[in-house]
Amino acid sequence: MTPSGLLSRLRGDATGGALIEFALLAPLFIAVLIGVLQVGTYMQNYTAVRSLASDAARFAAVEYQKTNDVSPQVLEADIGAMGSASPYNLGSDRLHVDVEEVTPSDVDGSRKFDLDITYDVPTFISGAGFSALTLAYSRPLYVINNS
Repeated sequence: MTPSGLLSRLRGDATGGALIEFALLAPLFIAVLIGVLQVGTYMQNYTAVRSLASDAARFAAVEYQKTNDVSPQVLEADIGAMGSASPYNLGSDRLHVDVEEVTPSDVDGSRKFDLDITYDVPTFISGAGFSALTLAYSRPLYVINNS
């Protein structure tokens, strides 16, 4: 067989074409899939952290009205426990809650607390040289001062 005949025979042969195309495109599709999963995880955790902060404000107001202790330490422990449970399901080892009482309060007749929540989002791509994402959310908590 002449070299020109072999070249035209190989040019017309397509038996391994699909395998080659898959081998070239599979890493791209897998990278896109992992990226979509990472963005979805980030958005779910972002929503969970914001909802946890809103529920923490309601919790503080209700507990204070029931004349329970609402010291910063108690609030931190209770909010951390709320975040680890359903419906938030945030990892307790990644969730950090900080509550500080602000004096004087900027609203007359109330106690003000500053709530800071940080959460280290789990990542699927940490081995690829990407650093972990951290969510941070802050908001004030007010309770009526009965004294």
